[in-house]
Amino acid sequence: MKVLGIIAEYNPFHNGHLHHLKSSLELIQPDYTIVAMSGHFTQRGEAAIVDKWERAEMALRNGVDIVVELPAVYSSQTAELFAYGGVQLLNHTGVVTHISFGSEIGTIQPLTEIARVLAEEPPTFKALLKQYLDQGLSFPQARHMAIMEHAKKMGLSFSESQWERIINSSNSILAIEYLKALYRTKSNIIPVTIQRIGAPYNAQEMSGEISSATAIRNELKKQKCWGNISRAMPRASFEILKGAIESGKGPVTNSSLEQLMLGNIRSMPLEDIKNLMDIDEGLENRIKECALKASTLDEFMALAKTKRYVYTRLQRILVHALLGITKERVERFRRAGGPQYLRILGFSTRAIPLLKQLKQSARVPIITKAARYEEVLKSPIAREMFDIDVLATNLYSLGIPNPCYRKGNRDFTEKIRVI
Repeated sequence: MKVLGIIAEYNPFHNGHLHHLKSSLELIQPDYTIVAMSGHFTQRGEAAIVDKWERAEMALRNGVDIVVELPAVYSSQTAELFAYGGVQLLNHTGVVTHISFGSEIGTIQPLTEIARVLAEEPPTFKALLKQYLDQGLSFPQARHMAIMEHAKKMGLSFSESQWERIINSSNSILAIEYLKALYRTKSNIIPVTIQRIGAPYNAQEMSGEISSATAIRNELKKQKCWGNISRAMPRASFEILKGAIESGKGPVTNSSLEQLMLGNIRSMPLEDIKNLMDIDEGLENRIKECALKASTLDEFMALAKTKRYVYTRLQRILVHALLGITKERVERFRRAGGPQYLRILGFSTRAIPLLKQLKQSARVPIITKAARYEEVLKSPIAREMFDIDVLATNLYSLGIPNPCYRKGNRDFTEKIRVI
């Protein structure tokens, strides 16, 4: 059996995602496809535009067989930890044979060679990196120089122009992190990459049929021109999104949670902020000071941002503060082997044979009925990780426009999506 694994956010599922999925299916010709999808908070530290059940259904309606949730403790992390969580989740299925991810370069070999250097950190590379850091270069500059010189010495095949394209391309950077995670977890999953088409991943404006998820979200927040949005999404995805928005389930953004986020930072002791992921070098003082000065989230971001502390890092910190994601917690989860369960958000009926196989092959417990999670999850650390997912849903729900959907514990009342 060949099973394709994909790590995604589908925030929302658009034509670019459909191109990646169809191209992957054509290339690999798997029997089934499993997607590890972020829940209510994403890798850029943003609230998802609509909830995880709506987005899971978008994936299923476009040909995915099973959607499992990437735990919240990994979904709002740096590219390295996000990739580790996603890859380890696919490893834990025991059935995934291939993983496909997008990249601007579209060729696996240079990505693999770079990933191996960064994963192994061979002595030659480490010495070069130290040499350039000692010369006063920033870490990204020093790493750039060290990788290129190491590549020349070792006869690696990627060129300087390829490396330049990679480091300036969001998807290729993430692709390297997926490959690093595969290498470090000694995974048998076979990686392939599909060249990204259309607008860059972080493009702000709509650009026709292949627009970025960022542009679609911006369109929703600003003017809701459904014609523009419908052209950029598969029909099934668009209908789910439009139905969710019209019923008041979205759009949800960080601004929807503005008072919750600012109030949370204002109430936290400095020591607690210091212990959060992504906090170092006294950043807790800046975060606290700016939260006290700012009257809006936008003002907070403008006050706190520097060249070193970019928007995405600050957004992740706000999410970590909400969910209590500390350095110590993340390290404990890492020592325990990463994701501790497979939480199924939805599946297609054609995947019932795969679900049966999954129950036999999975290396971690499978959650299909969240109300029974305490019976299924025997270890305290697994229950702790799941409690963070529940908290993420409970707090996210407070940002939903329609008060009907703001009630707590939706993880225990929402039905698994079956198509």
